[in-house]
Order: sequence, then C-alpha cells, then structure tokens
Amino acid sequence: MAGTAFLLKGGGGLAMTARHVADSLMPGKAAVLFVGNDGSWQPAAILGIDKHSTQDVAVLRLEPGDYPSPFTLSGFEEYASLHYTLWGYPDAVLHEIDGPDGRALQRPDLVYSEGYIRRRITRRLPAVQGDRFFELSTVSGGGCSGAPVISQRPRDHWKVIGVYVGQCRSENNDLAVGYAVRISDLPVDAPTGWPFSA
Repeated sequence: MAGTAFLLKGGGGLAMTARHVADSLMPGKAAVLFVGNDGSWQPAAILGIDKHSTQDVAVLRLEPGDYPSPFTLSGFEEYASLHYTLWGYPDAVLHEIDGPDGRALQRPDLVYSEGYIRRRITRRLPAVQGDRFFELSTVSGGGCSGAPVISQRPRDHWKVIGVYVGQCRSENNDLAVGYAVRISDLPVDAPTGWPFSA
C-alpha cells in the first residue's frame, strides 16, 4: 500500500492524495481499494494522475463507476486551534496477526485520529514538496499520507481543510507533530489546467 486517498463528492471518480504517494503509482497498473457495500475490498483502476506543480497534492482519475463520497474541499483559510479529525491507513496497523499459524496477513483497517491545528507555517519542510502547511497536534503515521484533514467546526460537515503529508520529531524526541497541505492555498499557484480548485 502506497498511502491513503479520499474520494471527492460529485467528483465522478476523482480522488485526492499526497503527491509523494501518487509519485509511486503508475496509471493503468495501480488501483485504489475501497470498502464496498458488502464490506469487501473493491478495486478501482487509476487511469490518470494530475499533480500539483508546487504542493504535495495530487488528483487521481479512477475508472468509470459510482463513487459516493461525503467529502468536499474547503476554500476557507483556517488558523491555530481549529479541531480536526483524520481517517487513514497507518503502516503500524497494516499487518495484524491472523490465522492459526500466527502469520501476519495484510489487512488494512481505517484508523481514526483527532487533534487541533497548532499553527500555519509557510516554509519548506525536509522531504516534503511545497511550502504552505498546517502544523498538526497529532502524528498519524506513515501510510496516512494523503488522508483528509476534516474540520470539526459544526457548520463544516465533512469539509476537508488539508491533506496529511507527514510528520516530524524534535531533535531530543520530546515533541512530534504532523503536517498537512492547506487546501485553501492550492489555487495560489495551481498549474494551468490543473483539474481542481477549492
């Protein structure tokens, strides 16, 4: 598994993820997995990838199908103290012991995180493309890159304010924070013809 992605409401088969996740995918040879109505994993082929030229975000174009989603992107600027939730597939729980022989089988479970925006930062981060991020109070872990950061303001039901892209620990390892690309800033330098604006 390369990371996490989320479907866009009314997107007709558009999903969003982190650009560094999309960099590991090859259209026509990669697929997204989602849970179907019967609880089983359903694949959808990735037919195209549109990458933002300066920020760590990409849009995946999926094969034709019915892709319901509650997620809409928020164009509002958000600041410190806003509470958020995040759903993703962290590597830490990707493999669970299953079966009588104790063999680890790949069985991803959707994992919930929550926290608050610590601050907005506008600078480069090590190993992450872009320069406009939220610093988050909670580390969600590897594998959650591309997960939606969802506003918990009551009027913002299922509004995505950011895309989780990574985490960092302080030098003495006493503080760990997460980072998310700010959705409201994507149009600032979106390439001509990029398929999405907030």
